[in-house]
Amino acid sequence: MIGIIGAMQEELNVILKEVKDLKEIKLRIRTFYTGTISGKEVVVVLAGIGKVNAGITTSILLENFDVTSVINIGVAGGQNGVSHKDIVISKEVLYHDFDVTKFGKYKIGQVPGMESLFYADNTLLELTKNAIEKLNIKYKIGKIATGDQFIYSKDSITKLNNEYDDVFAIEMEAAGIAHAATLYKVPFIILRSISDLIDDETQDNDFDKFLEEASKNAALVLKELIEVI
Repeated sequence: MIGIIGAMQEELNVILKEVKDLKEIKLRIRTFYTGTISGKEVVVVLAGIGKVNAGITTSILLENFDVTSVINIGVAGGQNGVSHKDIVISKEVLYHDFDVTKFGKYKIGQVPGMESLFYADNTLLELTKNAIEKLNIKYKIGKIATGDQFIYSKDSITKLNNEYDDVFAIEMEAAGIAHAATLYKVPFIILRSISDLIDDETQDNDFDKFLEEASKNAALVLKELIEVI
């Protein structure tokens, strides 16, 4: 069974339109939707916004369903050359607001006791790349960084960008999901469609303007990906 996680209702609505034989299951604090997409068994859930919501939701998902892979789709702010509605595929995921570098032995985003990055599954990454190329959507493969802030300015992520030059998407849930999936040893991939561009003077308006279109782009890739998993 493929686990699919969205952060916002707008993202979830686009996904659920593709689900056949839809059933609703309430567990703990979340509502899960089971069925099939392209003949494959799926379970879909809304994570809610932020790292804690994302991590808790992923844990409930993996504890209660026989999930063999996790796909998280959604939107993000973009930087380093991406444009509105481009797709960013996670090669690695990290926190941009977790910082114990003062101890001298950790990188920005690294949780003590863990590696500095959460690594997406290579097979899922390659399948996602192929799916996007088939749809002729522009994309980047690189890092997605997570924190509990809406980032308006690169000034607030200078340390992150000094450490890594391939962080293309900044958002609020991916690392919580990647962290939980890594602990449970379940393969994951994160897809982010760019809704707004960091440091753009129209960024807050662009988020609302491009949210629906960006969500649809991510859902198109999801459907194509599921067909080949």
